[in-house]
Amino acid sequence: MNKPIKNEITLMQYILAIHGTQLGTGILTLPADVAKKAGSDGWISIIIGWSLTTIVSLCIVGIMSKHPGDTLLDVLTRYLGRWLGKTWLIIWVLYSLLSVIVLLYFAVLVTQVWVLPQTRNYVLVILFLIPTYMILCGGVRILARYAEFVFFFTLWIPVLLTIPLKNAHLDFMLPVLKEGWLPVFDAVKTTVVAFLGFELAFILYPYLKRKQNAAKGIVIANSLSLVVYLHITLICFLYFSPDGVTHYLWPSLTLVKPLQLPFLERFEIIFLSFYLFILSTSIIPYALSITNSMGQLFSKRNWQLPTYMLLFLFITASFFYMPTYNELEDLGTWWSQVSYFVIYAFPFLFFLYITMYMRWKRRRM
Repeated sequence: MNKPIKNEITLMQYILAIHGTQLGTGILTLPADVAKKAGSDGWISIIIGWSLTTIVSLCIVGIMSKHPGDTLLDVLTRYLGRWLGKTWLIIWVLYSLLSVIVLLYFAVLVTQVWVLPQTRNYVLVILFLIPTYMILCGGVRILARYAEFVFFFTLWIPVLLTIPLKNAHLDFMLPVLKEGWLPVFDAVKTTVVAFLGFELAFILYPYLKRKQNAAKGIVIANSLSLVVYLHITLICFLYFSPDGVTHYLWPSLTLVKPLQLPFLERFEIIFLSFYLFILSTSIIPYALSITNSMGQLFSKRNWQLPTYMLLFLFITASFFYMPTYNELEDLGTWWSQVSYFVIYAFPFLFFLYITMYMRWKRRRM
């Protein structure tokens, strides 16, 4: 299915849309999470997680490149059959829905804890969903432009986070591999979750203007995320120490808390305000994945009904239920476990299956 030219996205938009999706909760939580398992060697786990992510990312591009212009459903039904292909797309929709739930409620929780503790849950949910609705109505191209805007709009944040390095202690990072490789590999389960978002290439690839650059683009997107995660993690380790960082729930926010200006005391609120833009570039692509996939399932183009249903579902639920931090943590754990199979195992195995199938077919001819 060829996409209209007006919906095509550039290579930079493709890169920044994937990169933006990856920078969800990891900016706030990754330093503490890897330190709990790998200590000062957590940065090695991040690099290994990036390597695994890049391998699976290239498998996704390899799958989609065999039939440029086809949607995810087209590729699935071509090799798995109609019913199995649609079943797997439904699993994809459910995974995307779980992603939106975890990320949206995480955004609400952080906002309530740090900025608006007295604000009702449903008010914050509605405020988050207003820009989500506007971008979903605009489609993939508007989403890609928004991701591009947010990237340059928040480019000053990494510079801000380097300020605490004046109080850094390099000896916190030594010795390297003091506990061996086992804790490092154990922490990889956490770091691969931080890179989730690359799977949106399944949705974005058909819209990419120059598809021959898709592999290069997704490697660049993963590498940008690697640089961000290493930057934040190393700064937290050097400032708090790998043991000290584990005592903070969201160490990145605590990192900017001591920063003060003559006219501003709580600088972390400014940081959080801009971080919410970054977090929105994780929430909205998964919401678009749901609406886009529903349109494929029912063979409807530019179908707005799934958008209305999705927004109605979250707004209605917010009046009656708001997960606690522990419940949200359990949802995040479940999301992680599901992603190991849906996002990492399936694309790799599906790529091997398609490769062997096409070789077998050529031999039969």
